[in-house]
Amino acid sequence: MNRTAFHQRLQNEILILDGAMGTLLQPHLMPGTCMDAANLDHPDLVKGVHEAYVRAGADIISTNTFGATRIKLQEFGFAGQTAQINSAAARLAIQAAAGRAWVAGNLAPTGKLVEPMGPLGFDEVYDVYREQAVALAEAGVDLLLLETFADLKEIKIAVLAARENTDLPVLASMTFESGFVSYTGTDPETAAAVLSSVGADAVGVNCSTGPEPMLEVLGRYALATSCALFAEPNAGLPRLKSGKTVYLVSPEEMARYGEKFVEIGANLVGSCCGSTPDFTAELKKRLKGKRPVSRRVDPLLRLSSRNKTVSIGTGMPFCIIGERINPTNRDDLSQAIRDRRAGPIQEEARSQTGQGAHVLDVNIGVPGIDEPAVMKKVVQALETVSGTPLSIDSSHAGAIEAALREAAGKLLVNSVHGDEKSLKQILPLVKRFGAGVICLAVGEKGVPKTAEERFQVIQTIVHEADAAGIPRENLICDCLTLTVSAEQKRAEETLRAVRMVKERLGLPTVLGVSNISYGLPERTVLNATFLGMAMASGLDAAIINPGDPKVMETVRAASVLTVRDKDSREYVKGHVQKKKSAPTDSRKPDSSPGASEKISEAVLSGNREEIEGLIRKALESGRTANQINEQVLIPAIQDVGKKYDLKEIFLPQMLLAAETMQKAVQILEPHFQAGEKQNQGTVVLCTVKGDVHDIGKNIVALFLKNQGFQVHDLGKDVDAEAIVREAQTSKADVVGLSALMTTTMTEMPKVIDALKHAGCRAKVVVGGAVVTKQYAAEIGADGYAKDGVSAVERVQELVRGNRA
Repeated sequence: MNRTAFHQRLQNEILILDGAMGTLLQPHLMPGTCMDAANLDHPDLVKGVHEAYVRAGADIISTNTFGATRIKLQEFGFAGQTAQINSAAARLAIQAAAGRAWVAGNLAPTGKLVEPMGPLGFDEVYDVYREQAVALAEAGVDLLLLETFADLKEIKIAVLAARENTDLPVLASMTFESGFVSYTGTDPETAAAVLSSVGADAVGVNCSTGPEPMLEVLGRYALATSCALFAEPNAGLPRLKSGKTVYLVSPEEMARYGEKFVEIGANLVGSCCGSTPDFTAELKKRLKGKRPVSRRVDPLLRLSSRNKTVSIGTGMPFCIIGERINPTNRDDLSQAIRDRRAGPIQEEARSQTGQGAHVLDVNIGVPGIDEPAVMKKVVQALETVSGTPLSIDSSHAGAIEAALREAAGKLLVNSVHGDEKSLKQILPLVKRFGAGVICLAVGEKGVPKTAEERFQVIQTIVHEADAAGIPRENLICDCLTLTVSAEQKRAEETLRAVRMVKERLGLPTVLGVSNISYGLPERTVLNATFLGMAMASGLDAAIINPGDPKVMETVRAASVLTVRDKDSREYVKGHVQKKKSAPTDSRKPDSSPGASEKISEAVLSGNREEIEGLIRKALESGRTANQINEQVLIPAIQDVGKKYDLKEIFLPQMLLAAETMQKAVQILEPHFQAGEKQNQGTVVLCTVKGDVHDIGKNIVALFLKNQGFQVHDLGKDVDAEAIVREAQTSKADVVGLSALMTTTMTEMPKVIDALKHAGCRAKVVVGGAVVTKQYAAEIGADGYAKDGVSAVERVQELVRGNRA
């Protein structure tokens, strides 16, 4: 099916997606069976489920390939049959549809983390999804449906692989936890901005929760993208009744929510875990004949990190792009870049963000370095510490591409010129990765003198961007700031060009302000004055030093006068902060952090490069390993846990902090005195039988080890007998059980019963994406942990209780 036909149908009707596949297949398969292999081993069973959904009225049915990536199939020994399994799944769905419904090839997470959180790099992830998408497309599916992703970087790469290797429409869906963020920290606005920019034909939300919380997610999508929208909720959160997992949302209740989804802006509605063809039939009955609502989203330039989106354009808050990650005239930063030390760059990022930067300009132009390799590392480092969107300032196309590949979010490319070489190198990268780009008024003959000439260059770039298929909302124009020390009329030409771009093209504008004062004294006064004049002319963003108080005061004041700061809130906030930070006496306090503070900060920021040197310095100063561990490291990792619980940091930051802590403890290990480092308790951990997901379990293991527990990690897909045996052999204080799927969570009560029957004294803590506190109580678990932080707390409580 071509995209045009898909979008034409979406304009006129609401399409009904099918419901759960695993819910219907699992009762007929042996526990621990690979459900995707059922396409080969039980074709009639799979086809029967599809036919039931078609009879119920589904307009789109999805293939039984949720776990059919090479990586997931490898867990069951089927990696070599990836193409065969996907092709068989497509054929079964197409036969069942028999022309009465479209068939969507289903793609889902690999179950492994992507760099820098995990082992998978861009190329491996891309190739995995390319392989699956091509197999499904060649077998004849009508579209591709990407579901249940929580990692923005992984789904971004999956969309690229699907779009670039097939001609099919791509629907991309993320799953969100409480607080409306994914477990890696992505909010709905950011998901919508990034996925629509890389070419998703529809953006959705599925799984995790029942329908009510998804109203909020869909509403936030609707304000952030003009892309088609869809929702597929679970039939509520699972409960245990008479030993069986049940869902509390009825088909009728789901259909009522379906109507609300349509009112918000959904073009497609379906259901997820716990649903059946009855849900599909009820949705079809309620939504038949309804038409999609009309939505209009302001065409703003949106830039994103993994967990934050900044909008730039008329009427939006003025955007400050921090200019300080730049080695020019900075020997310290130049040396850090040469040495590939991310610490100083991360510190600069944190500093500028704290000073008010909304975007960080990144320039690593040091002679003699492998710029693409260094850029990859720098982008990884910055995305894990600051959460601030990035602008990539480089003349090296390879370095720009490295940044675009590595980023989870949507970057700004600084910049493309009007000369043919630049246009040919940069615009294809911008198009491919859905990036924003600065259109710089530099042409074939260099820098034009007049506003008219600069406007003409920008007009040429915009025309070429249009021809390349780059949306206008991904463009921002730089009319060039030139020093007035040689020719004072240059400032007026720049301001005239800004006004021309705003009035004639309606595009946002940006300037690098500090060039205006080059070669003159009291530069900050000139910079601030010119910036105020530019803002009055319609400037939307500026590349400046956010640490310059005069310039920042000008931004706040001019934002009030140009009505970018509604109700003068930021202006008043800045005034209050300035008053609080004013010194009370003439003595300048020593604000340099001590050794303990530096170690704590290294753990909190996940600075694995610097931690070894800091720990060794602390040891050399006379502090014992036990003092460093108990007085500095453990409080630091506990602080990380608190920040994670408050959603001040997310999984990427927490993982890096835990790994940094682990590295610090390894360095201290030889220096502990006999009996000084005591075992806090013994814990057996695993993912239960039939479940091959271990991300959450691995995080729990890492946190427990950092707190001094002896951890016996049995891995994933572990049966009850093996768990009981290890718990008895190791004399475990606690057994931790994890399950990600509703089809495997029923293994948990079996393990608990087996432990009790064997007379094992170990307490049991359960957790995982589908597990709730109520479910834990119903199955007789001693504790519930929603994440690695709470797991440590529960284990500590239970160990204290055991030993009391």
